[in-house]
Amino acid sequence: MSRRSVISSLIAEQLAAANSAPSAEAQPRVAAGPVRAMGLTLDKLELERKSLEDAIAAGAQVVELDPAAVDGSFAADRFEADGEAGFEELRRSIEANGQEVPILVRPLPDQPGRYQAAYGHRRLRACLALGRRVKALVKAMTDAELVVAQGLENAQRVDLSFIEKAAFARGLEDRGFDRATIMAALSTDKTELSKLISAAKAVPEPVMRAIGPAPKAGRRRWLQLGEALARPAGLTRVEALVADGGFAGKDSDARFVLALEAASRTPADKAEAAPHRMTIKGASGAVIARISESGRQLDVVVDRAKNRAFADFLVRSLPALHDQFLAEEAEPRPPGRR
Repeated sequence: MSRRSVISSLIAEQLAAANSAPSAEAQPRVAAGPVRAMGLTLDKLELERKSLEDAIAAGAQVVELDPAAVDGSFAADRFEADGEAGFEELRRSIEANGQEVPILVRPLPDQPGRYQAAYGHRRLRACLALGRRVKALVKAMTDAELVVAQGLENAQRVDLSFIEKAAFARGLEDRGFDRATIMAALSTDKTELSKLISAAKAVPEPVMRAIGPAPKAGRRRWLQLGEALARPAGLTRVEALVADGGFAGKDSDARFVLALEAASRTPADKAEAAPHRMTIKGASGAVIARISESGRQLDVVVDRAKNRAFADFLVRSLPALHDQFLAEEAEPRPPGRR
């Protein structure tokens, strides 16, 4: 029997021992398929097995729960959305081969029949999407015990990016957890924890979430982005970039590169550094539009709150104005006129 099969058998035995009723996990299965589909390494399986043994030894019970009755952790650790490739791969694996590894949850004492997940959020969402019950280890935990369990499980994964760890650390600090608890959750020391939190604080939360995990970008580049965003012009450019419809359609690493380039860009010339602005007034002296010219760009801004009808008229008239311009350009010009 291969080492991989031995590990899968050990997991199945632990689950069977923890349940009073026979479990589907204890029945023979081909482990190589789901393991390969989930992208788990042999070392990761050994760590998962050890985690299961420890949880069961500590009094956790393995049950099957309605996934709709399980809330997520109060401390988010991932940026990815359900539609991303990693989640879809996991969902297909569970659909074809069943749930290999249980999630860890705690009962909510003030909400009978409801639970909160410490880890296994993607497995939980996959089971919810598939309309099947989720296998879970149920263990009473304090808030601190929950985040430590969540963080230690994160430390065993190779796919959690630097900024996801940094955001997780900052989120715990913002919730009032002391540094000792956060260090235990992240299996790190005081110096590294300070670097993680500094990186998370350097980038505004909306920008960070819009960029996503960016697995190829490490601490140095995220701090570089943070420094660039500290300049108002850099932040304005990145906020405009994030609002662009095409930004979200790119992968996370590409979004990071675009954001870093936009935030770090310096004005090409004085015209861009100091845009020319002017105000257009009507016959009554009221302001009807503001013009801003910077480099090759001309912006016409109309206050729709005050001049909504004019703004709509201007939009409708632009095609006709452009046609008029083209007609005038095509007319013969007097000698000497350029």
